[in-house]
Amino acid sequence: MNSDEKRTLLLVDDEPIIGMIVEKQFSEDHQVTIKQNGVEALSHIMKGEIPDVIVIDLNMPKMGGMEFLGEIRKFHYLEKIPVIVLSGEDSVNARIEAFNAGADDFLIKPFNPKELRVRIKRFFDRYKFHEV
Repeated sequence: MNSDEKRTLLLVDDEPIIGMIVEKQFSEDHQVTIKQNGVEALSHIMKGEIPDVIVIDLNMPKMGGMEFLGEIRKFHYLEKIPVIVLSGEDSVNARIEAFNAGADDFLIKPFNPKELRVRIKRFFDRYKFHEV
C-alpha cells in the first residue's frame, strides 16, 4: 500500500451518532463506509468491497453482530481482517461469545474514539495487513 492510499474501515452500526463519531475520527486517513446492519455489510463485502478493518455493533436489526461475524469468518479470504466489536453490552459472556465468533477486539460503549484509533493502528502495525 502506498502512502497516498487510505485504509478502508467498514463500520456496521445502526446508531447514527456512532457513525458520525467514527467518520469524524477516521475520515482523514481512512475511507469510512457505514452500514446499518449485518445484511447491508455482508452484501457490501460480497460485492468485492473488502475493508482493511471492520468495526461492528452486536445489537442491530436484520442481522446482528454475532451472526455477521459467523458469516464473514466462514470465508478464508476474510479471516485476516481485524474485527472490533463496539457494543453497549458490558458482560463477560458477550465478550466471550464475540471472541469465540471471531472478534479480534472488544470495546464497550460509550467509548473513546482515540482508544479505537490506537487499537486499529495496533492491528496494522503488528500484522502489516494487505502489504506484500
